[in-house]
Amino acid sequence: MSTPEPDAGRRAQQGWLVADLIARARTSGFVGRDAELALLAGWFAPDGPPVGFVYGQGGIGKTALVNAALSRQNRQAVWVDCTLIEPTEAGGWAAIGQALGQARPPDRVSLAEDLRSHGATELVLDGFERINLLDAWVRNELVPSLPATMTTFIVGRRPPNLAWRAGSGWRNLVVELEVRPLRDAAVREILTAQRVPAAHHENLVRLAHGHPLALEIAVRAAALSLDLAGAHSTGELAEELFEHLVDDLDAEERASVDAAAVLRRVTIPLLRDVLPDHDPDRAWRTLRRSPLTRLTDHGIELTGIARATALDVLERRDPDRVRALRSNAASAILSRLHPTPDWETTADLMHLVHNPVIRHAYAPPGALQHPAERARADDQNQVAVIANEHGGRRAEVTVSIWWPVSLDSFTVTRGPGGSVTAFSIVARLTDILATRLRIDPIVERISAHIDDDKLGPGDDALLVRLMLSRDHGEGPSPELAILVTDLKRAYLALRSTLRRVYVAVTTWDEVAPTLGPMGFVPLHRRAPAAEALAVLDFGEQGVDGWIARHVLQETRPANLQQHRGTTDGIVGSHSDAPALSGLTPREMEVITVLAEGRTNAQIAERLFISERTANRHISNIFLKLGVNNRTEAGRLAVLSGLAG
Repeated sequence: MSTPEPDAGRRAQQGWLVADLIARARTSGFVGRDAELALLAGWFAPDGPPVGFVYGQGGIGKTALVNAALSRQNRQAVWVDCTLIEPTEAGGWAAIGQALGQARPPDRVSLAEDLRSHGATELVLDGFERINLLDAWVRNELVPSLPATMTTFIVGRRPPNLAWRAGSGWRNLVVELEVRPLRDAAVREILTAQRVPAAHHENLVRLAHGHPLALEIAVRAAALSLDLAGAHSTGELAEELFEHLVDDLDAEERASVDAAAVLRRVTIPLLRDVLPDHDPDRAWRTLRRSPLTRLTDHGIELTGIARATALDVLERRDPDRVRALRSNAASAILSRLHPTPDWETTADLMHLVHNPVIRHAYAPPGALQHPAERARADDQNQVAVIANEHGGRRAEVTVSIWWPVSLDSFTVTRGPGGSVTAFSIVARLTDILATRLRIDPIVERISAHIDDDKLGPGDDALLVRLMLSRDHGEGPSPELAILVTDLKRAYLALRSTLRRVYVAVTTWDEVAPTLGPMGFVPLHRRAPAAEALAVLDFGEQGVDGWIARHVLQETRPANLQQHRGTTDGIVGSHSDAPALSGLTPREMEVITVLAEGRTNAQIAERLFISERTANRHISNIFLKLGVNNRTEAGRLAVLSGLAG
């Protein structure tokens, strides 16, 4: 509920600024969350928790709730928008530094003092689902570096990762709040405050289901006199609202909206490249005036619901146009790549990729857990058992050689009880070539290859030495999908210098259908008692060039119906491995929710689409994956790491 507004005399006495009035106005109309605000107020106590998760589905009002709580308690928070963070540890530190207004990023040693100097009492990581891959960094490095009196608010779409709950050191230090739909009375109060005619209230309450974003869509539809009584869901209204707003655009203006639906962000140079037959300045002005867009520091983008709806409509009406826009954008970015990549360019390219394992290193599914982290010293026995069971004595010896020399090369995934469910050994060659690891025959063979085919000055390479899961070995599994996605994050972290990736596998023939299309070539076929070795050379344009070429490969007409053998696995992916790269990003969202056991109506409600649109997406998914039912489709989603 709102609090009384101070009179002018009190404002003058307390030295209020206009900024104070603006901040108060933002929260004065905040209604329907009294219980949540009371709970959050307790988190600010001197003995409050170090970490608080505020989670719920998209658009439920998490950010507004935390902002209101901070404002009412007069707290000074450092607010980090995770949707803009480069998903690497260096990117995370840089984002903290930028939020602090510093020219340099902090580190574990300086962070506490930097925050004190800033006057910060809380840290907010908003949109945390976008940096799921950095969960271990936040848990093991960022938060432990903070003052014990500071609370970190982690705001996102999923509850705490298993490691937050299972770790003996963490389980009593973390609290959580699930933000649920508003009660009908609160919705009516909001409608009254917004002066929505009472005649619309019951239909709006029915359509919103207590969801603030759904309510906003419905209120906009009411303002345009759309048929509220005849609508069955907010998803239907969202689609109708979009159609209404764009129907009056001419062909050139509609082209600009199409481009914005496909691109991560819109700039005039990108408009010039993807719409060569149109005036880029006019297209920019069209988007700038549209109620569907927002202006950011990096360009123009469609708002979340508008982007998804626009892409749904465009994919249905003209999928070839979507393919052409993706191809034009990738070609243009590829043509002007700089030797030193910047994050905005890399993110633009990653957004164009459909392959889920590559794309999710940049934008992982919001509800997906990512329990991958660096191995601990006490994990050795569990890792050795997995190695011996699935790789025999040779793999166990490999672990025994690497563990004491390069523990940081081991990444593990964990189950609910904290046990190791899979592990990988991934290392930079510059870190291992001068160590005792030269006794590993694979390292020696790579060293010989580099002697014959030298890397350029400053170039680096990665070695994927082993990757095994406890239950499936080298075979497809959710755990290996997580480790492969984590490997792609390593690509991003090293993209300014990374030139090659070497991978050791049991036999080349087993992985050729998967690794071949990604650009891997065998160096040596399997010799007696030896592993196969393959290499991917990114070329002179590095990782960004490789991503751009992957988009171009995906958008070639001859490849549109080829949905098998492109899971982008690194080890042991068999010919029957799940192949989801033929799905559009929206279809991947749908199959992710489907894998949770949701009905078509529930999928539609979650994604703000009509049930008709949800049915169409599911039919397309079944056709593309060659499955006959929801169980089979859900299984493929789990094996590919799309769902937990």
